[in-house]
Amino acid sequence: MKKIILFSLMMLFIFHISYGENQNLKPEKRIYKVYKLSKEWESERNLKVPESVIYNSSLEKIYVSNINGKSGKKDGNGFISILNLKGKIEKLKWITKLDAPKGMAINQNKLFVTDIDHLVEIDIKKGLIIKKYSAPNASFLNDVAIDKKGNIYISDTGNDTIYKMSEGKVTAWLKGNDIKRPNGIYIEKETLYLGNCGDGCLKAISIKDKKIRILARIGRSIDGLVPDGEGNFIVSDWKGRTALIYQSGILIDLLDTIKNKINSADIEYIVREKLLIIPTFFDNRVIAYRVNRTN
Repeated sequence: MKKIILFSLMMLFIFHISYGENQNLKPEKRIYKVYKLSKEWESERNLKVPESVIYNSSLEKIYVSNINGKSGKKDGNGFISILNLKGKIEKLKWITKLDAPKGMAINQNKLFVTDIDHLVEIDIKKGLIIKKYSAPNASFLNDVAIDKKGNIYISDTGNDTIYKMSEGKVTAWLKGNDIKRPNGIYIEKETLYLGNCGDGCLKAISIKDKKIRILARIGRSIDGLVPDGEGNFIVSDWKGRTALIYQSGILIDLLDTIKNKINSADIEYIVREKLLIIPTFFDNRVIAYRVNRTN
């Protein structure tokens, strides 16, 4: 009898936890969608340590940041490439004389790129660097995202800081014990989503009051962080794993290229095209996968 009672209590507890994670979702949303990747194309190996990709929907072009050297070295070798949606490199060295460009974001025909301790502003139509903004005490600026007001947020993986640029000035916006080796960031409405590599967690930060919530504990780094258009996130681990994080916090691996020594850096996902684009870092290519739903 005691075993029956204990079993019933355990089942009730499990149900409570499972329901609690999904209580804000409609019943049909609790059925997990399953994705399968199929390779669509791959670029030529003319890229040089491609770290990040971003899609410009108005021009239907893909921008690729190339470190072309060491990730933290100021050598002037970094550059930005332009690819089309078929993976053809249209201009290998579109923007040059950067050091180690990484994360990118687009706002009002301007491309913003992180470059070690500066944020670089590029005029897309002219193909020229307009200005470089210094981030005080920065050492490894990584990803970048822009809110609806035009404020720009930048993760500094080396200095455990999230910076904010407003009205042309970059200042430290958030530090603390919960911000350790911040990397991938994405902004939706009033929330900044953060891949916090120091504790392997996906976190949600209120832009209004800076309150932090843990959405998922995945136990590994989050380099790229993009929405899938269904309320979930596709994330990349630089070592070579790409995964889907459901709203409930459950993680499902979509691709693992670690054994092939192919990295998965700062990814892009084009929802309309269902196209996942992965820069392979030391493999010197960008590879695109069609994302198919199997249920």
